[in-house]
Amino acid sequence: MKLSKDGRAIFYITIFLTVFGIIMVISSSWPTAYNEHKAWFHYGLRQTIFAILGFVAMFFISKIDNKNYKKNALLIYFISLILCLLVFTPLGKEVNYAKRWIGYKSFRFMPSDILKFTSVNLAAVIISNNLKKIKEFKTGFLRMLGLVAVSCGIVFIQPDLSTATVIGASIFCMFLVSGLNILYTVSTLLASILLGYIAVFKVKIGYNRVDRIVAFLDPLGNLNDEGWQLSQSLAAVSNGKFLGAGLGRSNQKFSYLSQAHNDFIFAIICEEFGFVGALILIAAYLLFLIFGIRIAMKTKQTYSRLLVTGILFIIGIQAYVNMSVVTGLIPPTGLTLPFISYGGTSLMIMLSLVGIILNVDIKNQEEIR
Repeated sequence: MKLSKDGRAIFYITIFLTVFGIIMVISSSWPTAYNEHKAWFHYGLRQTIFAILGFVAMFFISKIDNKNYKKNALLIYFISLILCLLVFTPLGKEVNYAKRWIGYKSFRFMPSDILKFTSVNLAAVIISNNLKKIKEFKTGFLRMLGLVAVSCGIVFIQPDLSTATVIGASIFCMFLVSGLNILYTVSTLLASILLGYIAVFKVKIGYNRVDRIVAFLDPLGNLNDEGWQLSQSLAAVSNGKFLGAGLGRSNQKFSYLSQAHNDFIFAIICEEFGFVGALILIAAYLLFLIFGIRIAMKTKQTYSRLLVTGILFIIGIQAYVNMSVVTGLIPPTGLTLPFISYGGTSLMIMLSLVGIILNVDIKNQEEIR
């Protein structure tokens, strides 16, 4: 791949995040892996396999002209919606009162991860085709509202409020940076607050979201119930102090912090590498976003610029939400930390999205020559 300096930076940061993620999955999961599978390397090995497959996908996707995504935007969007609906069929797998997975025997994947891409891709098409009219009600606000309603609605009923929030926020931010009318922007924010209140306190689907609010507001006061996970997460962050306890020396992963290799892996990173390690990881994400923005700004194609921007919003928002949950800044959700947390679908989709960014960078280099 003939990449620019920005493209190479994105590629190397992705390798760093993925390899570091594998190391941390092994470190944070081995007690659970040994208890459940009698093999301490179980989750680490699976994550390594997913990473290899993800990098293969990244390489091939970097060769595919992104015009194909634009031309078939509606088709792949509807396919992803159908996949999301399949979770309500016998193919759906229920975990912790939520049906978010499709699977057969030991194999399963989360179709909402695919919907993240197809949603921002369709948003990029809509905006690029109507850029001069994006401030208008019909071509701007109404189309954004429709896309958000369909994408977020189908994920919310699984139920998965956190993923729905990432998708909705990413689409909204794409329209916002494209020049959405200020009145519609304020209206969207106010409506989001109202809908968020309804989703948390009024809608009774799956798990009890009020319990998570209670855990967020007073984790220690609910230590034996809703607040256990967040309390253990905060304990892990606190134990790490400035330099951390050292790789593999976390205490909280020993049956204190449940499934530490998944949504709360950042807590183990903080415990083992301390404030310095957490800061380095945050810096890696920020650099990824900065170099991604530079690639987006260099392209002359409006659609490609918006597509890269949408992908960066997905990765950036998801990373921010995950780390904020772990450190107690926002109520607990079920989002993975991009490239780091254990999960085959999430990792492979994220690496594939990087492939799309690299394809745009390659096209930029070809135009310069």
